[in-house]
Amino acid sequence: MVKPLKIENYPFLSETPTAVALGFFDGVHLAHREIIKGAVSAESRGLTPTVFTFKTLAKKAPSGELTTEKEKAEIFAALGVKQLIKADFESVKNLSPEEFVRDVLADSLKAKKVFCGYNYRFGKNAEGDIFSLAHLCQKLDIEVFVTEEMTEKGEKISSTEIKSLLSEGFPKKAERLLCDKYSFEGRVIHGAKLGRKLGTPTLNIEIDERKFLPRFGVYAAEVFIEGKKHSAVLNLGKKPTVKGDEKVTLEAYLLEVSGDFYGDFAKVRLVEFLRDEKKFESLEALKAAIENDISKARELLKQK
Repeated sequence: MVKPLKIENYPFLSETPTAVALGFFDGVHLAHREIIKGAVSAESRGLTPTVFTFKTLAKKAPSGELTTEKEKAEIFAALGVKQLIKADFESVKNLSPEEFVRDVLADSLKAKKVFCGYNYRFGKNAEGDIFSLAHLCQKLDIEVFVTEEMTEKGEKISSTEIKSLLSEGFPKKAERLLCDKYSFEGRVIHGAKLGRKLGTPTLNIEIDERKFLPRFGVYAAEVFIEGKKHSAVLNLGKKPTVKGDEKVTLEAYLLEVSGDFYGDFAKVRLVEFLRDEKKFESLEALKAAIENDISKARELLKQK
């Protein structure tokens, strides 16, 4: 059973000495997990495993984020983190590297060990790097551990690389780096009900506006509702065959069950990309394509 994660906002005063993992951790991918693993391993030495990160930026990232704050917190807890400290970027952006180490790491977090990636930057105008971090921390008797750049089957493990793979329609490759399938979470909402007319009623699932959007098209997917897993065909995009408001929608057709599930919370996990979005000449042609998508998805998901 995953132990509850204590979530606090910065400024914060830790009650115990800590081992701190530093980073934004978008995606919480393989390299991020190596950093976090170091902090968690220090618990055996009486230090509280802690993540110090930033709240979702007030200004949306240009391409979106791989993981929401809620998703990150769930992953951190599963990895064994006991404290998650979130800071507003504005509250620390003007701290010098010396002030960050002294005020945040030493005084606020009572850090005894600090873990970060090879490219970690901190302090005003990102003046601090891993070398200045080690130098400043040494003065305060704080050990620093740096995770080197990591690759997986020749691919650099980074949030940028994962976004690139998802943009190209390779969710399986992205899954290797993420340590999990790429997912969306949201409520089931009312849609245009076109699927009903085509004989394939779909669940319209709200999309967090800050989430990174992978390649538009049709996917074989898994949909979890109330904790129960369902095989599904998923369409992500703007439905070019149907005239609309160009809004991006996420629609899932469940292969084994039916129901509207309005208001229920759903989690969608991408398994395999099937095809790009396409504008069909008629609804009949669209219906035929959907039936083909369903057949392919059934075969793929049967193997899982």
